[in-house]
Amino acid sequence: MRSEKALKLAKRMGDLIRQYRTLQYTQSTFAKMIGVSRSTVQKLEQGEVVKSDILFEALIVLDLQGTLLDEINDLAEEVGGYQARQRKSNKPQVINDDF
Repeated sequence: MRSEKALKLAKRMGDLIRQYRTLQYTQSTFAKMIGVSRSTVQKLEQGEVVKSDILFEALIVLDLQGTLLDEINDLAEEVGGYQARQRKSNKPQVINDDF
């Protein structure tokens, strides 16, 4: 049995993958690209249990791998957890080279 947080994350990832996949590919084409059956893509998009390497491959093909960490951070914040990844600042660093 999966926890409520795991179910929520799987659903969010499935929704995101479906949203981006439909902009570019059919389920059948996308399935071939990530090396699985169309029914596996269907399961993935519905937030059902699939192997993690399938999820990761789908995210990479759609260039969404950073989104997984963002979603994990969001879930952690919702339950009062920690941030899994700190966002990098776009501010330039000032290096003091006065020796």
